[in-house]
Amino acid sequence: MVGVPNRLVQQYFDSADVIMIAISSDEKVVDINRKGCEILGCSKDEVIGKNWFDFFVPEAVRSNTRRHFQEMLKGSLRHMHSEYPIVRKYGGQLIINWHNILASDESGHTIGILSSGVDVTEQRRAERAMKEMENRLQATLDGMLEGCQIIDFDWRYAYINEVAAKQGRRTKKELLGHTMLEMYPGIENTELFGYLRDCMQRRIPHQMENEFIFPDGSKGWFDLRIEPVPEGILILSLDITKRKQLEEELSNYRHRLEEVVAKRTAECAKANEQLAREIEAHRRVKEELKLRVMILDNTMEAIFLINSKGDFVYANDAACKIYGYNYDEFLNINLREILKPQEVPITEARLREVRQKKQVDYETIHMRKDRSLMPVRVHQSLIKTKHGQFIISAVRDISS
Repeated sequence: MVGVPNRLVQQYFDSADVIMIAISSDEKVVDINRKGCEILGCSKDEVIGKNWFDFFVPEAVRSNTRRHFQEMLKGSLRHMHSEYPIVRKYGGQLIINWHNILASDESGHTIGILSSGVDVTEQRRAERAMKEMENRLQATLDGMLEGCQIIDFDWRYAYINEVAAKQGRRTKKELLGHTMLEMYPGIENTELFGYLRDCMQRRIPHQMENEFIFPDGSKGWFDLRIEPVPEGILILSLDITKRKQLEEELSNYRHRLEEVVAKRTAECAKANEQLAREIEAHRRVKEELKLRVMILDNTMEAIFLINSKGDFVYANDAACKIYGYNYDEFLNINLREILKPQEVPITEARLREVRQKKQVDYETIHMRKDRSLMPVRVHQSLIKTKHGQFIISAVRDISS
């Protein structure tokens, strides 16, 4: 056996629980141990004398592994680690992590390479699965309609998605690696920072609505969930500025309405019947305003309100602009008319999924009035009102 002249070493070679193989300088297998035969699914006679690279290394990596082998024989390296797959007799491949050393004869001339290898196939498969899961998680976080950020124990931005960066009127590049105190001077003196500090130090979660004052003096309202995580704290944020503005308008409207009702009641008792009709009309207007608040809440792009059959009962201005239908046209069509024909058969299943899960997110292809196609990301939520159950669809054009 090349480079293994002594009986004790030969005994270790044969009984080792890792694949061990001796390859001569002409690339032929000189010896292989029991574990190597077991891994390859071959007997010694089927392996010894064969060209290692032609018979047991996949063609896709054969030229590279052969080149590394020849470079080591030339003496550029005495020891070398490598990792490449091998082909088994009955099909399939295993990934082996190799430790290679030069083998010499008694006069010191290099006559081959002695390699020991460990099967790392499952480990690499698990690593790939973990990486894929991390990539899917990253894509999920980046694609959320909700802002997401992780602040480490030094108050630095460890992670932030595009939505959260936009909410903070910064870019991800500006924020990552910097502290909150650097990006928003004075934030440490706010009530919000007190909740953040409490979660960071005492690991107590909080949920709150917060009015945030930006460095330029403008304001925005956000619904915040603050959770402790191993890296520090996780902040999930939803921009509710429009909702707050609508609530304020609704409150002002209600106040004005009450004044009108009181004045009309005091002025003329004979107008009670007419006044009752006006109050009922105003009540319907308030209900419609409340419904619009619910529809507009959390939306960034086109929004629809559809019934359980998929009929449109509301579409905002952005939806009309994006899809090319006017408002009245939307009220006379069904969800299926903006889908690719291939998507229509699964529409009922998707509506049923929303009714069961309350919320679903997916990507699909929608069709404009002019029959042009656009890829979209859809977030659907089930809501219940006194008028029945409806589905809110928030749709974002992701063509870019």
